[in-house]
Amino acid sequence: MGGGVRRDVSSRGAFAWTAGVLAGAAAAFAPSVGASPRPLAPLLNGKGFVALLALALLAACGPQIGKLERGEEGRVMRAYNGDTLELESGLRVFLAEVDAPRGDAEYAAQAQGELEALALHRDVLLAYGGTRRWVGRAREDGEAPREAAIAHVFVKSEGGRWFWLQHELVSRGAAYVRPRRDNHARADELLAIEAQARAAERGLWGRRTYRAVSVRSATRAALEADANCLRGAAPYRIVEGRITDARVFERRASLVMEGTPAETPFALVVFGENFSAWYGPSLASLTGARVRARGPLGVYRGEPQLCLEHASQLEVLTD
Repeated sequence: MGGGVRRDVSSRGAFAWTAGVLAGAAAAFAPSVGASPRPLAPLLNGKGFVALLALALLAACGPQIGKLERGEEGRVMRAYNGDTLELESGLRVFLAEVDAPRGDAEYAAQAQGELEALALHRDVLLAYGGTRRWVGRAREDGEAPREAAIAHVFVKSEGGRWFWLQHELVSRGAAYVRPRRDNHARADELLAIEAQARAAERGLWGRRTYRAVSVRSATRAALEADANCLRGAAPYRIVEGRITDARVFERRASLVMEGTPAETPFALVVFGENFSAWYGPSLASLTGARVRARGPLGVYRGEPQLCLEHASQLEVLTD
């Protein structure tokens, strides 16, 4: 996509680069004319040499994308909404598997500031672990619909070190994990990082708004928003509680939670393709289980609910 695309570093180039780094280090420690000799042995012998070589090789290898699919490279010209970038090529990038407060939401300004500090005006590599593109609805004026990449982003720091942007945002509490059925390649790793940030009350986790809520609080928030959980306006929450009745039908499941009136029962729901593709714990076996669930809150036929897309949104807790 667009300009600024660079070729991968070949193995020969990487080793040549490494040799150059070592040679540069040696030159830096060599005595200049009229100067006292500086000992080179501590650096290039034993542990010092191994450490320098390891650092050089790590930098030469570039970003550690693992099993993700390598994508476009470019430079970030704009960062907004706490989880969206725009490259010089014009490509818009949604950060895969995470979300952040935006607009007038509490902590939105701080999340935006963290994203800008980490990525703005820096070189990045995109990598994919699921659906690669979001395409908007057809436009009435006949122009092509809006499009954006959905990617993991690796950023090259000023010192030349590459880091995984989602990792940094989640560990700082500037974003929360939001896995989806078609994008969850690194959900387990991100959830573990988020758990540490939550425990330390970093960033947004220090605000009452984003902490795990009770079933009663989730019910109230869902009814107040009165939204469709499949729409973007639905509030996203983490809810902890106990399942009192796991109801599984042919095409859907409804996990009724403890702590709400019988006339407005709150349930975790899975339906449609999400139900067909479910591979997590057996839904029918969850009666009595204490769980932590994350997802958008909605109301259907007057009953509050939290919609599950993917098994990583549901954690079974031990008492």
